[in-house]
Amino acid sequence: MTAIRYADDLQTGQQIQLGSYTITESEIIAYAQQWDPVFIHADPTAAAKTPLGGVIASGLHTLAIYQRLAVPAFWSHFTGGVGRSFEIYFRRPVHPGATLTGQLTVHSVIPRVERGDAKVAITAELTNDHGETVLELTNHSALPLRSAAAGPS
Repeated sequence: MTAIRYADDLQTGQQIQLGSYTITESEIIAYAQQWDPVFIHADPTAAAKTPLGGVIASGLHTLAIYQRLAVPAFWSHFTGGVGRSFEIYFRRPVHPGATLTGQLTVHSVIPRVERGDAKVAITAELTNDHGETVLELTNHSALPLRSAAAGPS
């Protein structure tokens, strides 16, 4: 069972390692054919004729990989929460065979006792095997406070 966390448990500057994921060309193509059929993601022959030299992962696919890593490392530890907004930056293309490694940093925690939650801002990034950032994001969410989970006194 996953240990339950609350916004109260988070500290500004706290870093959480998200683990790694290696992406394959067949996965890039399958995802693109289903969700983002732009030729640079779905057609190896056409993509090879571009300066990219072949298919690259869709930004949406890269974001999905981030989420796949972030859920078990961070989000699944909370009993609830609501995403409020995102700022997303795709910094570099993700090529087949790349191993993406993630890290999340707690940027701020602002308790809202009257609401039983806290406004939480996190920043996160995925880097490739060369240490280059491929994805940066900021997530603003509302996460429950421990005192709200205990109920009324």
